[in-house]
Amino acid sequence: MQRLKSVLVIAAGCGLLTASTADAPGPATGVRAIIHSVADLDKTVAFYRDGLGMQLVGPGGKAPQPLDESLSKFTDTHGAKFRNASFSIPGATFQLELTEFTDTPRKQAVPHMQDSGAATLVLTVRDVDAALAGVKKTGGSVLSIGGEPMKIGGEASQSRSVFVRDPDGFMLELAGIQPAPKSSAPPDSNILGGRIGVTIKDTDQTMKFYHDVLGFETKPAPVAYQTNPTIASLIDAKGAHWRISSAKVPGTDVNFELLEFKDVPRKDFALRVPDPGSPAVSVHVKDVESAMKAVAAGGGSIVTRGGEPVKLGPGVGVFVRDPNGLLIELIP
Repeated sequence: MQRLKSVLVIAAGCGLLTASTADAPGPATGVRAIIHSVADLDKTVAFYRDGLGMQLVGPGGKAPQPLDESLSKFTDTHGAKFRNASFSIPGATFQLELTEFTDTPRKQAVPHMQDSGAATLVLTVRDVDAALAGVKKTGGSVLSIGGEPMKIGGEASQSRSVFVRDPDGFMLELAGIQPAPKSSAPPDSNILGGRIGVTIKDTDQTMKFYHDVLGFETKPAPVAYQTNPTIASLIDAKGAHWRISSAKVPGTDVNFELLEFKDVPRKDFALRVPDPGSPAVSVHVKDVESAMKAVAAGGGSIVTRGGEPVKLGPGVGVFVRDPNGLLIELIP
C-alpha cells in the first residue's frame, strides 16, 4: 500500500494503524499516532521495546537520512537528518512514534503535568509493578511522589497507578486497573490499551477548537474543579485543582483527556518539532488546506515554514499548533 511520505512515517515499511472513518461529520477522520522527538533513538526504542514490551512496526531506527526541501519546510528545520521508529500499542487503535532529528539545533525541556501543551501517554497494564521495573531498568524515571505505584479508587479497590518519564522526559501513566478491562491485546501482553492526555490552558477555548475546527466529539468537564491528595501526589502537583474534559474523533475509540489546572504554578510548554521531548499528535483530515485555514481562524497557529501545506509524496501535509501549543500533524 502506498504510504504518505511524511516526516512521521518516512521509515520504509512503517505500518499505518489508524482508527479512520471516511464518513466522519467533521474535518478529522482519525488519529494515526502520538509522537515525540527523542535525543537518542536507540536509547528510547530500548525503553519502549525492552522496558515496556512494545512491538516495533516496520524497520525503524535505520541510519539518519537528510530531509529534502519539502520535509524541511514541513518540520520547519534546516539541514536536518532524520530517522524514526513506530510501535503498536496493544489494545489501542493508534501508534506511538519516536522521531530523531540530528544536524539541526535542538533544545530539550521537561514539562510538569500542569504545564499547558504537555502530553501524556496513558497505558493500561496488567502488572504495574512489572511495568515500573522495566521503566527503571531502561533509563526511565518516576514522576510520582514516593516513587512507587499508589492505590486509586475506593477503599476496596485493588487498582494502582504510577506516573513515569521516558529517557526524554515524556510522561506516561502506568495504570494497573483491577479487574483488568476487556482488551484486544494478546494474552501475553502486559499493555492492554492506551489513551492520550493533554494539559490545556482554558477548557472553553479548547472545547470550541476541537469541536468547531476539527469536528471532534467533545464532553466538557463539570464547572467545579476537583482535587484529591493521592492523585496530586501521583502527578507531582500537590495543592492543585483540576477538571478533565474529553474529545474524540466521531466513529473512533481514540480519546483525548483534556486537563485544566489551577492553584498550582504552570507555564506554557511548546517545543519545536525536532526538540527532544516535544509531543505531537498525527490527525487524518478530509482536506488538509481547509483544515489548516480553520485552525488558523479558530485560535491555532501554523508551524510549517511558509504557512502553507507542502507536498509529501502523493498528498500534502502541514504542522499546526492547537491553542495550548500542542503540535498537530494534519495529513490526508
